[in-house]
Amino acid sequence: MLEKFKLWSNLEPKAKQELHPDLGLRNWDELSREEREKIWHHMEYYFSKADRKYYTILFLNEGHKYQSYGKYFLTDSSTANASIDFKNIFLNCENGQHIVFELISYYSKAVLMEQAESIYRSSKETEIEFNERLTEWKYQKFDAFANRLNDVFEHFGINVVLTRCGLIPKQEQKIIQEVYKPVLKFLSNEKWKPVNRELRDAFDSFQQKNDTGYSSCVTHSVTAIEAFLQILINGKTGKNTLGNLLVEAQKQGSIPNDKFSNQIFKNLESIFAQERKETGDAHPKNEYANEKNALMILNLTMVFLQHCILCQK
Repeated sequence: MLEKFKLWSNLEPKAKQELHPDLGLRNWDELSREEREKIWHHMEYYFSKADRKYYTILFLNEGHKYQSYGKYFLTDSSTANASIDFKNIFLNCENGQHIVFELISYYSKAVLMEQAESIYRSSKETEIEFNERLTEWKYQKFDAFANRLNDVFEHFGINVVLTRCGLIPKQEQKIIQEVYKPVLKFLSNEKWKPVNRELRDAFDSFQQKNDTGYSSCVTHSVTAIEAFLQILINGKTGKNTLGNLLVEAQKQGSIPNDKFSNQIFKNLESIFAQERKETGDAHPKNEYANEKNALMILNLTMVFLQHCILCQK
C-alpha cells in the first residue's frame, strides 16, 4: 500500500522542478556560504566521528606541510582542534575546491581505515567467494558514506562523485551508475591495486583543470588499461604495448574475441595510441590535451574496462 502512495512532486512536474531544481554541474568555489552550510548540515552526522576528523587533519597537514591547512591542530594536536579545523576548511576556504576535495579524500581514507582488519574465511567458501565478501566488508562503511555524500552533492550540482577509487568527475547519471561504479567496484579488489592507482591518478589529474593535468590524465588512463591487461595475462604488471597485450589477452580468452569486439578494440587502440602520442606525457607531446579530449579518454577507458570485465563474470 505504501509504495502506491505518490508524493505531490511525483505527480506534478512543475512542483518537482521548483522543489528540486537542476543546477547543472558546478565546482565547489561557485557555492555560496549559505549553500556550503546547508551541505555541512546535511552531512553533519556523517562528519560527526571525532577520530575520523583527527586522522583527516593529521594526514592533511602531514601531506601538505607548507600549507598546513589545519592551523589550530598544528600548534595543539587535539581532537577538538581537528574538529575546528575540519569545519573551518569545509566552510571557509576561499577558492578552496582543491583543499576541500582533498579534505574529503583524506576523510574517506579515514573511513576505510576503520575496516582495515580482516575477516575469517569460511571452510565452505572458495577463494574467489571469500575475496568478494572481504572486499564488500572492507568497503561497507565507506559505501554508506559515499552514498550519502553523492546524494547531497547531486542536490547541489557539485561536479564530482565519490567512488571506491576516489573523487571522479561527474558524468551523466546513467554513465556513472552503469559504467563507472560497476567498473570501480570490480577493481576495488586488492588484485587490481596498480590499475586503481593509475585510475586514481587520472581522476586527480583531471581535477587539476589545466593543460598539464589533462595531458597527465590521458597518460594515466591508457596506462591503467595496460596494467589491467598485464595483470589479466600475467597476474602482475610488466611491459608490453597495448596492441600486443590485446592480442595476447584475446588468445588466452581473457577478453572478448568476437568480430564486434575486435573492431572495438582496434578502434580504441588507435584512439588511445594517437591521443597519448599527441597530448600525453609518455612522449614529447605535440600539444597539451584539453578538457574535452581528457574526458573522452577517461570515458573510453571505463567503457573498455567494463567490456573486458563482463568477460570475467
